[in-house]
Amino acid sequence: MAEMTHEGYLQLLAEIKTVIDQLVGVESRKLDAVHSADLPAVDECIRQEQAISLTLRSLEQRRGKMLQALGLAGVNLSALAGHFPPELKGQAAKAAEVLRSSYADYNSVSSAARMALERGLREIDQLLGGADTTQTGDRQPARTALHSVPTERGAAAKPPEGETPHKKLDFGA
Repeated sequence: MAEMTHEGYLQLLAEIKTVIDQLVGVESRKLDAVHSADLPAVDECIRQEQAISLTLRSLEQRRGKMLQALGLAGVNLSALAGHFPPELKGQAAKAAEVLRSSYADYNSVSSAARMALERGLREIDQLLGGADTTQTGDRQPARTALHSVPTERGAAAKPPEGETPHKKLDFGA
């Protein structure tokens, strides 16, 4: 654990940057998996993302405590260097910039992955939406992965009484 010093805080920022870079890698793999319709790979990326997010949350809590201990509570990253001792101002400015850059990279790839996933879900919804009509011709909402009937482990889902089962979609598994 980093010491409650200015140097220790800079070490913590470097740890946070490393974790954010891990997230960038996972998000990039997730985006590739979405584009190649590899559902197991998407699922694995989401699991990794959740684990890394817990680590990041822990680091953020440590960062908050360190800011408090250093008397820097409420100081944002862009103003950090101005509150450091003169001999560390350059390092603090560089650490803050590197961290902001990594975070911007994460936001970019994360947004692309989210949009690709949402697009895929809309396409599935449209595919399934055209098949559901009642005897009166009224459209009924499609049952998608987001609205599916729970299944028992290893058992196929059976649609509710009176509904037609949907075509099973192949996600490359």
